[in-house]
Amino acid sequence: MTSVRTCTSEQLTAWRHMTDERIERIVHSPDMEIPAGADVYYVSADGCDSADGRTPETAWKSLEKVNTAEIRPGSFVRFRRGDFWRGQIQAKAGVTYTAYGTGEKPKLYGSPEDGANPDKWFATDTENIWRYAGWPEDVGTIFFYDGDAHGIKCIIRREKDGSTWNNTTGEPFTDWRDLTTDLHFYHDLTDGSIYLYSTENPGKRFDSIEFSVKRHGFAITGPDVTIDNFCICYVGSHGIGSGTTGGLTVQNCTFHWIGGSIQAEGLFGRNHATRYGNAVEIYGGCDRYTVRDCWFTQIYDAAVTHQYSLSPEQQQNGADLSQTNILYTGNVMEYCNYSIEYFLSGVPAGNPSHMGNLRIEDNYMWYAGRGLCAQRPDKTEAAHIKGWNHNNPAENYVIRNNLMVDSFNMLVHIYASLPGPDGGDSMPRLEENHFAGHAGDLFGVLAYQDGTRQKYTPDVIDYIGGKSHGDTLWILE
Repeated sequence: MTSVRTCTSEQLTAWRHMTDERIERIVHSPDMEIPAGADVYYVSADGCDSADGRTPETAWKSLEKVNTAEIRPGSFVRFRRGDFWRGQIQAKAGVTYTAYGTGEKPKLYGSPEDGANPDKWFATDTENIWRYAGWPEDVGTIFFYDGDAHGIKCIIRREKDGSTWNNTTGEPFTDWRDLTTDLHFYHDLTDGSIYLYSTENPGKRFDSIEFSVKRHGFAITGPDVTIDNFCICYVGSHGIGSGTTGGLTVQNCTFHWIGGSIQAEGLFGRNHATRYGNAVEIYGGCDRYTVRDCWFTQIYDAAVTHQYSLSPEQQQNGADLSQTNILYTGNVMEYCNYSIEYFLSGVPAGNPSHMGNLRIEDNYMWYAGRGLCAQRPDKTEAAHIKGWNHNNPAENYVIRNNLMVDSFNMLVHIYASLPGPDGGDSMPRLEENHFAGHAGDLFGVLAYQDGTRQKYTPDVIDYIGGKSHGDTLWILE
């Protein structure tokens, strides 16, 4: 049964207090217990790569050493709290990456360097436009003052008549000389130069400047990986990125300022580059995939996702790319375009690929489509749970005890066009969720072979009622 209530400011304040308390617990989550007799390696900012890494006193120093060392499955690699590293960790099969010591979680920055150096910014022949040498890998976003402000990336859109436009602002745009707005930037990949509009030398104006270069924070290279107690920031691709895998667990981590780099040119027939960037992604089949007790904020795309589109060859040979035993629980997701995104598409009838035992429970989700992702040209697709209009065959799919507050567009987009292996309609069971949106806004899609977007009306309430067990629809004042 679904009820409809008015959400008072007192109720909203209570939810926010509950959310902030959870964030505080996640930020200060304790070190995990290491099993007796396990192989353990230590990494610290003042370590030495020629040491053995076996004790805090003989810790390794660099990510390069961590990535190239022979580390057996079942081992633990512990990074010292209060330290930070720039680059990428290539997570090996069967290895747990975690923290030790006291203080803040170890930080992993995708940004290669702090650009707050006036000697690295050069005035161009166009007023208020400054050049930074940059990198050949695409920079998705530039962050200032430790993320208190961020740049707006300008992408060229090419029309059939030969005209070119700024796909972010909708204004005519040819190259960096057409930048006209403070903190808008253009990355010229022909030589790597970054051009930023600023009223003065950016290196003098800002105390910190970080660049989200196109890379993952953690690149998963094998099954049965656990990532625990990290803070991952300023990554242009995915905070944690994986293809088909099993046994991936992400817990007690925080993710800030993720995404915005160019995925590719011409995707889906578009006449402009497509940007991307999720905090945690599996693209492919998966089993035993858990994301719990994490805080996600300011994510260009999705906080958490599992997704895949079968290729024509996979469709023909009956490949099984199932996504099973997935759990998203205890997380806080705010200012993400999608709190949770999923899809399984290109599945022909009779193919075994499906989603099974998918649980989304006890997550607090706020402000979809707002913040960093508001610069997206497609921000009207924002939602807290986004399944798109794909095949999405599923069984044992449950969404329970979640809070979803406010979205730029819709609260949920849950859809399927194929039944699950059990013959059911692939729709989730809804239990004790709180959906909170403004009167007149879109509730969204909750439909099997019916993608109609429906509003807050008795019809929607009745439709939810067919799948609902104690859910509440709140109307924000």
